[in-house]
Amino acid sequence: MMAHLQQVSVLLIDDDQRLAALLSDFLEASDFSLSCAHSGEEGLRRLCDEPFDIVILDVMLPGLDGFDILDRIRLGSQVPVLMLTTRNAGEDRVRGLQSGADDYLAKPFQPQELTARMQAILRRVRGVGQTAFEAEDVHLDTAARSVRVAGRAVTLTGAEFSLLHLLMRRVGEPIRREELIRCVFGREAYGIDRSIDNLVTGLRKKLGPNRDGSDRLRSIRGLGYLFVTSLGGGFES
Repeated sequence: MMAHLQQVSVLLIDDDQRLAALLSDFLEASDFSLSCAHSGEEGLRRLCDEPFDIVILDVMLPGLDGFDILDRIRLGSQVPVLMLTTRNAGEDRVRGLQSGADDYLAKPFQPQELTARMQAILRRVRGVGQTAFEAEDVHLDTAARSVRVAGRAVTLTGAEFSLLHLLMRRVGEPIRREELIRCVFGREAYGIDRSIDNLVTGLRKKLGPNRDGSDRLRSIRGLGYLFVTSLGGGFES
């Protein structure tokens, strides 16, 4: 039963104790190890005391809300975070993703959808097979969830890390915007979707240019983006 997810440790931060009990029964039966915290402060303490593979974080919490908790988590950890909310406003979803959430699920939901989304997140952050990627002076390690540029550690949000991982796996290959959105956010593009463009802007600032001053992340008009090195050449934006 989902052997590839055995031993995955999950921290649920949600003040709804009934939901916590229901998820505990379901996830434990599906070979997840679930721990629960009923406030943001308790959740932060648990994260300091022990490692978790993934966090399920409710937006509506007493005291510090989910966005505040996410900001504090991202100050020192890149643990994958799936946010829960009863609100359906698009701006909440965008805010969560841009703050470093890896995915966003609205209540009520089916437990099967929750586990499917966790599987997708873990596949993205862990990658398959190769765990270390290098392009020019950028080094990305999926096992350690770390990025270094010219030996300097760079802190990325979960979504930024997923995007960079995908682009570095396919250096020099343009990847369509729709595929990037699907792989990074686990959803389809809708309308005039600038989520990937916003992520790329943030990544460019954090990574800086190539040694020759050119952009590492190049835009391909009407298509998407690719990672290029100083010797990359190739497409014009």
